[in-house]
Amino acid sequence: MHAAEQAEARELHRTLDFIGLRAHAATVGLIQLCEELLAVGILDAAAIERIKDAIHMEISVSRSRMTGHDSFDDTLKTRLDAIFPQVAKGDTKDRVGSLDDLAQALEGGAGI
Repeated sequence: MHAAEQAEARELHRTLDFIGLRAHAATVGLIQLCEELLAVGILDAAAIERIKDAIHMEISVSRSRMTGHDSFDDTLKTRLDAIFPQVAKGDTKDRVGSLDDLAQALEGGAGI
């Protein structure tokens, strides 16, 4: 991550913290919005990846001083992949994975 990207991510982090958008309800709403936009073809796989990358960057910025950062990043990526809708090649109508898929992804990673 470049210095300018880090500075921008830190400012966004402070803003999100200030307005309290770390709530589960906001996250669930975002995931549902992504699913709805995928269903009607407005978002594609690349857009979902950019959304997950933005979330990943935000969480990484907030945990930048912790040990085991590489392991944490790998686990975080796996967990984001588990909760966001998946897009099969050529198909924009996939649904969010099952709760079993999410539970398996959450059990497989290092403790976030």
